[in-house]
Amino acid sequence: MKKPDNNMQVFLRELVSHNNREWFKANKAWFDEAWSEFQELVAKLIGETAAFDPGVSYLTPKDCIYRIYRDIRFSQDKTPYKGHFGAFINERGKKAYYGGYYVQIEPYKVFLGGGVWWLPSKEMHALRHAIVDQAELFHGIMQAPELQKRKPTLGLNYYKRIPNGYPKDFPYPEYLLPKEYTIAFDLPDDILQRKDAVQIITGYCQAMKPFNDFITENIEINLEEMESMKDVVKFL
Repeated sequence: MKKPDNNMQVFLRELVSHNNREWFKANKAWFDEAWSEFQELVAKLIGETAAFDPGVSYLTPKDCIYRIYRDIRFSQDKTPYKGHFGAFINERGKKAYYGGYYVQIEPYKVFLGGGVWWLPSKEMHALRHAIVDQAELFHGIMQAPELQKRKPTLGLNYYKRIPNGYPKDFPYPEYLLPKEYTIAFDLPDDILQRKDAVQIITGYCQAMKPFNDFITENIEINLEEMESMKDVVKFL
């Protein structure tokens, strides 16, 4: 017997089909119910994640969840609402440039990601050099069995060739081609109908923690080193 669809996903399917303020206003009570369910899910994910990443233990769902309302000021797409619910569990906040755990509920699937979606050029430069300097360490993180068995995708957009300033003979060119340092997973369609959904999702989060740690540590460490070198160069 097929399990009933998750209420959040049913709501999102209808929202995508009727993405206008009139429909949303008429179904505000349904939105409030689905939104409350998402907040409860994020609260549980924070609690489970804190067991292996204590830095997130102080977070609340409000610290992590993004608004449903789209910013349409500079967009050609004027639909007022996002077609998903999203949250970024990151001890530095949902706008931080550091590794964290992203969960996105969509009409027909659950998307899970780690790392950081966008970095300023200076931070990206530092991170890529850290990967070059610690190639075997990063390779070991990416090839760890607990991560690989979940089939991660590194990056979402890619350069056609290794960017300038990095060794062209680098043994793992696939680590220098991503334009963003994320790892992504599409979870099974029925994940939210399972009683152990929270444990399954946080199992993915735990597997990606070494990747997040590498990003966070090397953005900070390398930026400090780069700033120190600038000071040295001034006096040479």
